[in-house]
Formats: sequence, structure tokens, C-alpha cells
Amino acid sequence: MPRLDDGFLLDHAAGSGPIATQLLAECQAALNPQAAVRVRVAEAGFGSLLSQLPPAAMSENALDHVLEHAGTPITSSEQPSAIDTETGLPRALRPFLEMPGGELDWSRQLGGVQEIHLADASDANVEANLVRLMPGGGIPHHDHGGEELTLVLTGAFHDGHALYRAGDLCRAAPGLRHRPEVHGATPCICLTVSLGEWKPANPLYGWLNRLNRSLRRRN
Repeated sequence: MPRLDDGFLLDHAAGSGPIATQLLAECQAALNPQAAVRVRVAEAGFGSLLSQLPPAAMSENALDHVLEHAGTPITSSEQPSAIDTETGLPRALRPFLEMPGGELDWSRQLGGVQEIHLADASDANVEANLVRLMPGGGIPHHDHGGEELTLVLTGAFHDGHALYRAGDLCRAAPGLRHRPEVHGATPCICLTVSLGEWKPANPLYGWLNRLNRSLRRRN
């Protein structure tokens, strides 16, 4: 299982760094026990550092203010599952999804790829998307202008280099050309985080991708 880079992991534990990579860390932790341990250890480490800082002065009603906004305490027996029962995907994704009519709003892309752009997890330099590939389908052959992180949420895919199943992370650096294709008879849903431009081998795909990104920015 390729792991999330330690820099991204520490950013997540500290509550900093791109929202997209923080989301990816939470989603992998929901699906992969080893990833969950790494995330929680990093969080505990930062918690320990905070506990060693000098105490700060607080107002007399600070605790009441926190409890007012925290809602009803959740007991251990009521802890929600890390997987959302309605979508079958990690619960961490839910705040970033729009579900008109209670269904995920997939848009069709080239080659039969279906996509949901996660606008609230993206910015000018980082793009986050949910991608769904149907059995027999795949993503066009491509290279990368920056690192591409692809977390398998359901199903599996093979990119010509390795097989990735639910909870696995595919890290593709610039210069790695691959073509992810669905492995097996189950649709494959992935969370992709792109830190640079997608560079398809087919120039037409590249032009259409740049046009699509330009339209997103205008909206």
C-alpha cells in the first residue's frame, strides 16, 4: 500500500496544507487500518506538543461557549461509522458533495469516465475530484504536470504498473505515464487529488480538459 507522503500527513494532523490532501488522508484512514494508525499517531503527536505549551488565558464562560456549539455529546456506542450508509463512501466526503434528489450528481467525461468535481476541496493549484469508472472502462493514457494522488474508494484498477484496491493509494509523479483500467466486474470509484496539470497522450483530450477547467473557474 503506497502511503501518503509524511509531509502531507503532518500537514493534515496540524490542520494545515491543502484541503484536498487533508480529505484524502481522512478517506484513506476510513478504509485502511494501517493508514488510520498513521493518521492517529500523527494527530496524537501534535496533541502532545500542544499540551506542552504554556496555558493561555480564557474567559470565564469559555467552556459554556464551546459546549453550546458542540451539540449533544456522542457516547462510544453512538460513534458514527467512518463509511456513510447513504453513499457507501467515506463519511469525510459528505460535506463536499451535492446530492440533488438524494443521488450523487455524476457528470460524463471523455471515454465514459464519470466525475464529480469537489469545488470546496479545490483551489487554483490543487484539484480534487471523485471519478467513477465502469467495468471495462478506464482513464485515457496520460502523464502529469505535478503529483497525482488517487485513492481507491470502491472496486479496483490496474494502471499497467500495479493493482490498486479499496484503501490503496496510487501516487503518480511527473514522468509516470499510465492508463488506469477497472479490474474486475465492480465499478471503481476513486478520489483524485491533482497537484499539477493532467497531460493526456491525446492532444484533443488535453485541449478539452483545459477548456473544462477554464469553465469551472468562471463558475
